[in-house]
Amino acid sequence: MASEGTGRHLEPADEQQIRLLMRLSPGRRIQALLEMQILWLDNVRARLHRLYPQLSDYELTLLMFERLQHG
Repeated sequence: MASEGTGRHLEPADEQQIRLLMRLSPGRRIQALLEMQILWLDNVRARLHRLYPQLSDYELTLLMFERLQHG
C-alpha cells in the first residue's frame, strides 16, 4: 500500500500499526504518539552520545536539535 501524498510503500507491519492506532480514542492516540516521539528522541540522543561522548548534555541537546532541523 502506498501512503497518500508521498508515494512511499508501507510494509504490512506499518499498516497494522496504523490500524491499531486508529482504534484508540483521540486522547490515547496522542499519548501513544508522544510516547513514541520520546522514545525516538532518546534514541537520537543516545546515538549522538556514542558518537560524541565528550559533549555535555547541553551540547548534545543543541546538536540533536540542529541535526533534526536540517534533516
